[in-house]
Amino acid sequence: MINVEFLKTLTILYVEDDEQVREKFGVILNKLFKEVFVAHDGVEGLQKFHQSNKDGLYLDLIISDITMPNMDGVEFLSHIRKIDKNIPFIFTTAYTNSDFLLSSIQEGVTDYFVKPVDAKAIIQKVQKTCQLRQKKNEIVHYQNEAQKYLDVINKVAIVSIFDYNGDFTYINDFFLEVSGYSEEELIGQNFQMISHPDMAKTIFKKQWDTLQAGKTWKGKLKHISKNGETFYTNTTIIPMNHEDKKINTKYISVRFLTTKDENEKREYKRKVFFSLQETKRINQAASDKIVHLKNHITKYKKLDIIEDKLNAQKEISSKYFEELQGLESKISNIQNSYQKLLVGANKQIRDTLKNAQKMKERKESAYEEADVAKNEIQIRIELIKRLRYQVNAQSRKIVDLKDVVLHRENQLSEKN
Repeated sequence: MINVEFLKTLTILYVEDDEQVREKFGVILNKLFKEVFVAHDGVEGLQKFHQSNKDGLYLDLIISDITMPNMDGVEFLSHIRKIDKNIPFIFTTAYTNSDFLLSSIQEGVTDYFVKPVDAKAIIQKVQKTCQLRQKKNEIVHYQNEAQKYLDVINKVAIVSIFDYNGDFTYINDFFLEVSGYSEEELIGQNFQMISHPDMAKTIFKKQWDTLQAGKTWKGKLKHISKNGETFYTNTTIIPMNHEDKKINTKYISVRFLTTKDENEKREYKRKVFFSLQETKRINQAASDKIVHLKNHITKYKKLDIIEDKLNAQKEISSKYFEELQGLESKISNIQNSYQKLLVGANKQIRDTLKNAQKMKERKESAYEEADVAKNEIQIRIELIKRLRYQVNAQSRKIVDLKDVVLHRENQLSEKN
């Protein structure tokens, strides 16, 4: 079945010395393809091939006659193959001369059709050939992209492969660098050999049961290197199934370094974010109460009998409103303080990640920085507590103001 939409994306070169055949078949090609370059012999065909490349209009396929003046099809194909070894090339010929056919095969012809050609058959062949080439190009592209990603992962991740018995069969360079072991020391050993003795055995049993069930396992693990240094990783292990999809033949483990301090800071960031959300909620509640009070006071505008008292009440309420706006401004300042805390926490996390890469050379310095970070976190936690206390005090003040307004309303009602 001809896919017209796909054909409209293709650019082809058609070379034919017979004017009538060239014009007749050229009309069909121009209706179906995005662009068609036409030439009457191999010399002109080669010129148009060069020109299209120069103009950036790269050809997807060439259709050419074999027997032509000046330069025949086989010689034309030979010149094309010196420039592009992969472009599909289809011959049309009125003869089945074996010498011509053998020469064309040696030069890498894609296919050939005997004249008079079946237009539908040759169009279907062009479509199939170009679709196959497109898929091959996509596969090569995806393979190149995948290799780029793998290269990046190999530089920043601890990658290993172990078999169905749990024994290492592959270790990347970063694994060797972090663990301190050599490849010879690790290959053939159980993948849990670098696990820290503090890790509970139940974790590894659950891990292995998950993998045996053909499921991906994810978690945080504590490890110990050859020289006794402790390090932490976020680990993902993926089972690779056999063709029958019932047997796991190997497992791929990808681990990213993390630190205990980083985990603590992540938890601190979560708490700060929660506190910020709570402050926003309180701020919104205060704004809603202000709107409610304004609406409640507005009801008295239609009562001429208490107009003077209402105006006086408005002045009082205006003062309350200004005070509430001041409270809202303070809450906004508190919110900005939280934002600054978040920015500071994020900066500390980035700094910790950078320091983690230099952990071996700056171990003692890293511990000192960690202590400073912990003290600063404690100070910030105390600051959060004080800010919460201020918010609660302001909230209580809002409640008191509401009671005053209600009390004044009751006095007005009693006088009426």
